[in-house]
Amino acid sequence: MSQKTSTRRAAAARQRIEQIRAALGHIDLLCSGTLSERMMKCGKPNCGCATDPAARHGPYYEWRHMCGSKVAQRYVSPQQAQILRQAIDNYRLVKKLLRSWEEDTERLIDADYSPQP
Repeated sequence: MSQKTSTRRAAAARQRIEQIRAALGHIDLLCSGTLSERMMKCGKPNCGCATDPAARHGPYYEWRHMCGSKVAQRYVSPQQAQILRQAIDNYRLVKKLLRSWEEDTERLIDADYSPQP
């Protein structure tokens, strides 16, 4: 690879890293895990939910995430579910941006610090 090509790639990588930094600065809430919406049976034998799936109760929102080495699960309100949904999306975006940053850092190391003949 020529010196000129290497310099262009390094400049492009630096520009992408700056864009990633700017994007990360606009993210507020982060949360890992998954959010499920569930309809449930109540367990009363005379309730319509026992025989008719369309009559089940809910929706109930269930959030699962890793807490240490264990899966933690809890039910959340519809308002909390809305915030969690955005925070989970943000978390996934941050992971994607960090992977890109890492790839661009490798490109910079290769371009700027590779031995010259």
